[in-house]
Amino acid sequence: MKTIKIFLASSSELKEEREQFRNFINDENERLETKNIKLKLVRWENFLDAISDTRLQDEYNKEISDCDIVLCLFFTKVGKYTAEEFDTAYQVFKDKGKPKIWTYFKKGSLDIDLITEEINTLFAFKKKIADLGHFYSEFTNIDNLLNKYRGQLDKFLLQYEEDAEDADTDGDDNADPEQDNEAAHNPFNEWLTKKLIEAIRPYSKKANDFLTTNSDWETNTELIPTVKRIIISAYVGVLGIQIRKLMSIGEEEFSESKMKRYLENCVLTAKRALQLLCYSLLSKLWDHHMGSKGLLSETQTTTLVKFFKNAAEESITGYVALLRTLMEIFTENKLEPPIKHLINLQPEIQAGSAFTDACAKLHAVNDLLRQAHFTVNDCTESEKNLTIVLEHLSFLAEYKMISIKDIGYNQQRNDKEGMYLHNYSLLEGDSQFNTNNQGKIRKENAPVISYAVLLFKEDYRQNINLVPFIIDYNALGFNGGSKICFYSFCNTYDDLNLNYSFIEDNSRVIIKKSRNARPAEEQAFNKWLANPENRKDMNFDNVFNLFSEVKKTLAGLEEETTEDIL
Repeated sequence: MKTIKIFLASSSELKEEREQFRNFINDENERLETKNIKLKLVRWENFLDAISDTRLQDEYNKEISDCDIVLCLFFTKVGKYTAEEFDTAYQVFKDKGKPKIWTYFKKGSLDIDLITEEINTLFAFKKKIADLGHFYSEFTNIDNLLNKYRGQLDKFLLQYEEDAEDADTDGDDNADPEQDNEAAHNPFNEWLTKKLIEAIRPYSKKANDFLTTNSDWETNTELIPTVKRIIISAYVGVLGIQIRKLMSIGEEEFSESKMKRYLENCVLTAKRALQLLCYSLLSKLWDHHMGSKGLLSETQTTTLVKFFKNAAEESITGYVALLRTLMEIFTENKLEPPIKHLINLQPEIQAGSAFTDACAKLHAVNDLLRQAHFTVNDCTESEKNLTIVLEHLSFLAEYKMISIKDIGYNQQRNDKEGMYLHNYSLLEGDSQFNTNNQGKIRKENAPVISYAVLLFKEDYRQNINLVPFIIDYNALGFNGGSKICFYSFCNTYDDLNLNYSFIEDNSRVIIKKSRNARPAEEQAFNKWLANPENRKDMNFDNVFNLFSEVKKTLAGLEEETTEDIL
C-alpha cells in the first residue's frame, strides 16, 4: 500500500473548506483502496494536542518536508505561518523535487466592513508567487474546489496507479473504445441544461428574459455557464444545491470516479425532490389534523405507519408511493394541498406514467453502483430520467426556502411601537450551506416561528413549516451559517434516535433525546435558560418531541420508552 501524504495549509477563515476537504480525502481513500493507494491528510489541527519543546510551526515545517503534496488555500488574507508553510514547501521542492504544490484562491463577495489591512498580504503574496513562476487557480465554493483539484490529483496519482496495475496484471485488453469516445465528447449536463431552462421559463422571470433575448444560446458556449447559473438559482434552495453539484461534477475531466458520483447525485437529487414534496404534504396534513381527525383508509394508514416506523431511509420508489398516498388523502378529504401545482401532478404519480417510470429507473441505478459496473451511457440515461422528474417539478422555481433562527424584540424608550428582528438565512442553490456567515436581519411588526425551515412562494410569513422533517442543525445549536438536514429514518427498534442527512455531503446527523430536564419552578427555569447549553438541549428536544407528536397525530403511533426493570 503506497501512502501519499498531503499537507493542507490555510488560514482559520477557511475552516469549513478544510473540513469538507477532509471528507473528500476519506471518500477518495475508499475509491483508491483497490489500487493500493492511501491518502494521508496532514492539517495543523493534528498537532494542537502534541507536546513539543520546539516551536509548533517548526513541527509543521518538518512535516511539510516529508509530504508528497502541499495544498495552500487563501481567501482574504495570507497569514504569517501559512506563508511560511508555502516558503518551506517551495524550498524543499527546489532541493528534492517534491512536494508537489497547488495553490488556490477563493473568489467570493466580501462584506466591505470585514475587509482589513490584512488584504494587502493577499496582494503581496500573489505578486510573490507570480515572480517565482508559480501558477495558481481560483475557486468559488467547495464543490468547485474539489472538482478542480480532483482532476489534478487523479493525474498525480496516475504514476502510482500504473505501478499497481503492472503488479496485478499484464495489461487490460478489454478497454471500451466507444466509452473513450463518449468520454472525450463529455455529454454530461447537456440534456439537463437544455430541458430545464425551458421547463422553468413559465415560473422564472430571469429564465424567460434570458431566453427571449438569447434564443440561440446553445450555439454560444460563453452563454452556457449563465444558463446553468439561472437553473441553479431558480430551483428552490435544496434542489438548487443538488443541481449545482451535478453541474460541477459534469465539468470535471472524465474518470470512473466522476461517473460514480454523477450517478449518485442523479439519484439523490430525485430523492430530495420527492422528500420535499412529501414533507410539505405531511406538514400541512398535520396542521389539518390538529383541529379534527381526517378519515384515512386502512391502506393509507398502513403507508403512514410504514414511513414513521422505517428503520432505514426510504427509497425513491418508496417516496413515490408515499407521495401518491398523501395526494389521495388530500383529494378524498377535500383538503387544499400546500403547493397548488400538486393537483396537476397527481395523474403523473400513478403507475405507468413517464414520471414514475423515470423514478423507477433512477432507483435501479443503485444496483449499478453496488456492482461498480456502469458506463457513460448509464450516466446519460440517468441524467435524462432525472430531467423528466425535474421537468414535472418545474413549478418549484416559484418557491423559496428560508431558515428562521432566533427572533429578537427591540423597543426603545419613547418608541410607540417595538419591532421584531428576524434573524434568517435565505437558502439558495448557488450559495454554500454550513458556512460561517451569520445570516441576515429583517425588521417586522410581528414574529414568526423561530428555529424553523420554511417553504414559501412570495411572502415568507405565508409559509409551510417543514420542521421536524427538515431542520437547520446549526440554528438549533447556535452555530453560524445553515446546516440544512432532511429527515432520513428513526431508530424505531433501538434507541429512537432521529437520523437526518446533511444536504451538502449527505453525511448523517443524529438527534438524541437529552436527559436534561427543565426545572418546573419559574425562577429556577429562568436560571436554567441562562445557560446556552441548556437552550441547545431544549431546541433539539423540541425537534424530538415534535416528531413524536406528528407520528402520533398522523399514524396513531405512541412514543415507546425503555425503562430498567429491577
